[in-house]
Amino acid sequence: MRKLATKLIVAAVVLSVTTIRGGQAEEALQKMRNAWKPVNQYTVRLVSYLEKDGKTSNSTIEFSYKRPGWVKIEVIEGDKKGSAAVYDPNKDRIQVRWAGIALPVHLSPDTKMAKSLRGEKIYSITFEKMLEHTGWYLANGSLSWVGEETVDGVACAVIEFKTSRPEKNLGIARERWWLDKSTGFIRKINGFDANGKKVQWSIFRDLKLNPDLPEDHFKL
Repeated sequence: MRKLATKLIVAAVVLSVTTIRGGQAEEALQKMRNAWKPVNQYTVRLVSYLEKDGKTSNSTIEFSYKRPGWVKIEVIEGDKKGSAAVYDPNKDRIQVRWAGIALPVHLSPDTKMAKSLRGEKIYSITFEKMLEHTGWYLANGSLSWVGEETVDGVACAVIEFKTSRPEKNLGIARERWWLDKSTGFIRKINGFDANGKKVQWSIFRDLKLNPDLPEDHFKL
């Protein structure tokens, strides 16, 4: 009886700790959801690395977003430096200007050449779409609390998503987010494949919420 009682106590403690940690993760995620609601537009500098099938991609991007889904990217360092693109949500098309080419071209966001190395669409890396994708993770995997760390000297809550269906998630089986404890927004993301290899990472810097943007900002 004593052994059984001890086992039950241990199980209760483990369950309690797991629940608390899960609660912390959900609280951190909910803080980002709440912080996102009043945002109409934002700009951020995105430093990213991608890897797939022996190929790699490195870039630094000036990224802009405006509701209901306008996106503008300008590559300032790395692969495709000097290129720029704008996504028009009303026409569901991308206007792209590659470095060294004067005239822009129009592409569907589903076109392979308009996607990232790992197949992400131009609007997939907006805070809006990333928050939407958390619903997929919760329906097809799990959310857990990792702890607290600093990124660029800023205190962050660290949470992690896992899924057993990486083939439905561009090959990503585990994704770790560093959320700024002050603003609630993402500071860093790491993505891992089914073998535990880190195949992508992104760092978000110089985030500006609801900045004044020129009327022609989302034009090339």
